[in-house]
Amino acid sequence: MCAAIFIIQTGYGLILPLLPLYAEHRGFSLPWIGAMAALYAASSFVSQWVFGRQSDVLGRRTLLLFGSLATAVATGLFVLKVPAVAYLAFRALQGIGAGAFIPAANALIGDLVPDERRGSAFGLLSSASMGGFALGPFIGGFMGNFFGLRAPFGLGAILALLATGAVFQGMPPMRQRRRARTETNRSTGPLGRKLWTLYLINFGWTGLVGMYDTVWSLYMKSLGASNLVIGLSFTLFAIPLLLSNFLGGALANRPGWRRKLIIWGSFLNAITVILYIVSQNAWLSIGISVLEAVAMSFIGPALQALLLSQTPEARRGTVQGQFQAVGTLGALVMATSSGILMTYNIKTPFWAGATLLVATAAVFAWGQRAHFGNSA
Repeated sequence: MCAAIFIIQTGYGLILPLLPLYAEHRGFSLPWIGAMAALYAASSFVSQWVFGRQSDVLGRRTLLLFGSLATAVATGLFVLKVPAVAYLAFRALQGIGAGAFIPAANALIGDLVPDERRGSAFGLLSSASMGGFALGPFIGGFMGNFFGLRAPFGLGAILALLATGAVFQGMPPMRQRRRARTETNRSTGPLGRKLWTLYLINFGWTGLVGMYDTVWSLYMKSLGASNLVIGLSFTLFAIPLLLSNFLGGALANRPGWRRKLIIWGSFLNAITVILYIVSQNAWLSIGISVLEAVAMSFIGPALQALLLSQTPEARRGTVQGQFQAVGTLGALVMATSSGILMTYNIKTPFWAGATLLVATAAVFAWGQRAHFGNSA
């Protein structure tokens, strides 16, 4: 699974820093670039909600295969010379692929790893993802600089196909139990009310992804960065996140630390977002991103481990789908608003992102204290 995650994330990393530049090259205005990111988030939102539940019924492998194959097809379509609006449809198909793949992969951790080791397991999974994200943007920036903006999409499609093969060969079919099929048809009910603060913090935290998808490349360009440096900025963010995920995952193995890691990591993350506003230099912003990577490594494994510890076994895929969908909704909101806000100033979306993260972290802290008292 880690190999498939690494390969597919490398392919996605190839194209991510170039998507806004490619859209601009194809004639998209700034609000349309935001709409492109928002459409990816919208399709991911719907598919995560649907496919998370289906992974409890059809099995994790089926959804992993479908998700990686859809990603390969969508990425490959970007190399075609078609009207600019068609790229919106290709981006939506990429979102569907991610929506099928991510909840199934996260639920699989719950299936295979005991609670006391899930923090480390999610840290390892995230490190595999960040390893691909470190390599992909660097290669994509190089290819975009010397071979044109379309070249990375072709290689990204090939890598997504390789990830499909890795899942097919490395993960045999698993028989689904009748009990899981029956319990999945129930609504989340009281469980959803128990988990709402986790859903909320994921809304705010993942909202930053939508903001960065829309703003980061253009923000770095406004600071004078070349295409190569823009791609390198993604790599230099991913490498420290890859390394610090091992520490964050180890800390998240301790149930009593998980809520603290989420709260303090979120506030540290918000501080780094504000520092981007102050920065006037591309390399300084890259340096700030290293601090942000450390903050994010505290949040991710702890949030996933806490979520799985409170989720019944037969409904892991369903809850993961809802959890990821709510986070994607945050990305959708921030991508849409960022496309509008940056028409006033390229740095304005950072204010919105920091405010959202602080607000959701504060509500999370209050809600967790109300439910669990001071025992956390």
